[in-house]
Amino acid sequence: FLITWVTMLQLKNGVLSSFKMLLMFCLLYTAGNLPPVQHVALNSSVTIPCPVLSAPEMVFKLYKGSEEIFYITINNASISKNNNSPKRDFPASFKVNNTNNSFILNSVTMNTTALYTCEAERIFPPPFQKVEHKPQTIVFVEEIQHLCVSTGRPVKPSAVCQHADHLAFWVVLGVMTIYGLVMTYINI
Repeated sequence: FLITWVTMLQLKNGVLSSFKMLLMFCLLYTAGNLPPVQHVALNSSVTIPCPVLSAPEMVFKLYKGSEEIFYITINNASISKNNNSPKRDFPASFKVNNTNNSFILNSVTMNTTALYTCEAERIFPPPFQKVEHKPQTIVFVEEIQHLCVSTGRPVKPSAVCQHADHLAFWVVLGVMTIYGLVMTYINI
């Protein structure tokens, strides 16, 4: 459901606006399944965590929304980008070690803002096995110019450092909480 929402929002406007990110946050928060949100600066790098898996041959796939955008094959500790990867020119690399595996998105743009999911599959030794745990991360790319002193959050140079952006969040969260309580009471 969430992946469909994010994909629809991306297709409509190309990039998620702050309001759409707030709405997505509220939907996930009320469902109790909020993945971590990473706010990153334009043209920087961001790390997308993957399941921990150790096998002689593995495949890791990266999804942006519901679209597979990148995958790699790891064979005997060597990493090779598969030539059939859907986006051959996607600026990503992969880091593997005993404690964590992750994709690293380099030189992020505003179009990088999305929900990312990493899947892992063991290819060898048989039997073929998909890892059930699929970490998700929301990446929100921002043009960071300076930090707001009162909140410590990045703001654009033309932005006024205010708490008004929090008001919309609390209003939406309050309405959704009241709705949930009313629906629970009606069903009892």
